[in-house]
Amino acid sequence: MEFEERNEERNRKPKTTGTNTPAIVLGILFGIVVLLLYAGWNLMSDDASNITDMKSMEKIDSTDSDVVETSTPIAEEREEIVEEPEPEPAPVVTPPKPVETPAKSTYKGETAIHVVTEGETFFGIANKFNTSSDNLKALNPDVNPNGIKVGVTKIKVPVQAVHTVGPGDILRVVASKYGITLEALMAANGKKKNNAQRGEKLLIPHKKKV
Repeated sequence: MEFEERNEERNRKPKTTGTNTPAIVLGILFGIVVLLLYAGWNLMSDDASNITDMKSMEKIDSTDSDVVETSTPIAEEREEIVEEPEPEPAPVVTPPKPVETPAKSTYKGETAIHVVTEGETFFGIANKFNTSSDNLKALNPDVNPNGIKVGVTKIKVPVQAVHTVGPGDILRVVASKYGITLEALMAANGKKKNNAQRGEKLLIPHKKKV
């Protein structure tokens, strides 16, 4: 009997250890689940914040691009407003030039026709025949003083006389006869040498200015 009682006491299971183990295991599992949930929630919140930041950056970029795109047309519109057509200049009205009426010559003496030679000018011809350029213009109203041509233009000049060279006539003798210098006689007739041919007609300029 004692032996059976001892065997029963040995075969008995402790009560406390059998009842506490499932509770501990459940507590550990619950703690692991809570940790996993907490970690997952943190990851989800980080992703959501990253997505929000990316969306805000996209909005800022799109806003900047819109500003850049719209700024150009505004500048163009301003330039179009500033640029105004320049007023056309008023036409310049040139008053008509008064028609010059040629003065009438007061000279009443003899005249002769002088053909323009090389190097002569209208003013120079007037000096050769001892007259003024105004008087020479009055004697030649149809001649343009700036348009005379060598060998073509014929000018009416005042003279004492037209002398025809005869036998024995030399230029010095002819000049002395009319009271003028040899140089004046040679200049009026375009002479380079002190000689003349028989039958040649010499224009004799005036002694004084007419």
